Amino acid sequence: GLLGAGIDLDIYSFKPPFTEVEGQEGVREWIDRTTYVPRGSSRQCVAAAFSCLLRSPLGFFRGVSTALHLGGRMARGAHIMEVFFLADRIRKSDARHIHAQHADYLADAAMAAAACLAVPFSLTGHANDLYTNPGRLKEKIRAARFIATCTGFNEKYLKGMLDLIDAVKVARVYHGVDLARFAPRADGSAAPPAERLVTVTRLKEKKGFPWLLGAMALLASRGRDVTLDIYGDGDRKEAIAELVKELGLADRVCLKGAIEHEKIPQALAGAGLFVLPCVVLPNQDRDGIPNTIIEALAAGVPVVSTAISGIPEAVRDGESGLLVPERDAEALANAVDRMLSDEKLRARCAAAGRRIAEENFSIEASGRALAGLFRQAPDSPVGR
Repeated sequence: GLLGAGIDLDIYSFKPPFTEVEGQEGVREWIDRTTYVPRGSSRQCVAAAFSCLLRSPLGFFRGVSTALHLGGRMARGAHIMEVFFLADRIRKSDARHIHAQHADYLADAAMAAAACLAVPFSLTGHANDLYTNPGRLKEKIRAARFIATCTGFNEKYLKGMLDLIDAVKVARVYHGVDLARFAPRADGSAAPPAERLVTVTRLKEKKGFPWLLGAMALLASRGRDVTLDIYGDGDRKEAIAELVKELGLADRVCLKGAIEHEKIPQALAGAGLFVLPCVVLPNQDRDGIPNTIIEALAAGVPVVSTAISGIPEAVRDGESGLLVPERDAEALANAVDRMLSDEKLRARCAAAGRRIAEENFSIEASGRALAGLFRQAPDSPVGR
């Protein structure tokens, strides 16, 4: 989206790509254009640190001081050296602005590298990086040109914790999806049975699987012939499989495993309903708006979810889906039951979901919005 909006862009990553995604369609081009930061103890990082020290002792000490002050990962031993590798590469690329895609250690690295180079930086905040692992978030926002965040819920939260001067730096930029790839059925084929439920997500605690499976058990006890396909992988996989057995749902619930991103449209095409009952964890970790919910809306699949965080900004209760309180299996079962019983409601939600995706969640609109923030920054040299 940024490239389409005319932004010249270099990409840096502190983590190598997972081997299981390297061969996926459309991924290789992004891997090839990404610079992967080596470990801080590597020869490249040591050489970059010495280069920074010799070229600009003041900049070197600004970078060290900033990293140490922020604490966390970037202030630990060799990780400071990674900052100097990043700064050295950015200097050589002649880039004039640094943007961190998360508010956690990535923003720490961006702030330290920006201090070293005396260039502006900005950051994007999402979910756990704002609520559970923010570090010195207020200080990072104070030093940044702007902070983008992916939901109106986050925007309100951030503005509420900041003074007026810093609050104006906060801007909502929704995540975008490729609306051409995630599109409603256009071939006239019959819609899949409404009783076929699908979820696509990481198998994490905050996705609410105990309540989803509890709702499936309730629906089964009511005589509903529902099935659930779960696409994804994660650290709760074994616990979910065990609960499926415990609740006697083995003939109704299928754990499909990880799915390649290019195959998600096919999975959604076979869905009668998309169900994802996200929860807020005790440590305040939560989702913003899960991308797969937006993809389901774009594909014209009615959604049942929970009324937490930014989800109501996309799933409007009774309009593009149904929302229930978190951690309530009975309410979730009732909402699915209502969807199954009302064909007109499903059709209305499918049409409204696609419209909302088109109006608010296209990758092009998201790219233009973020590009506009770069260009509006004072004295910004970013863009063509």
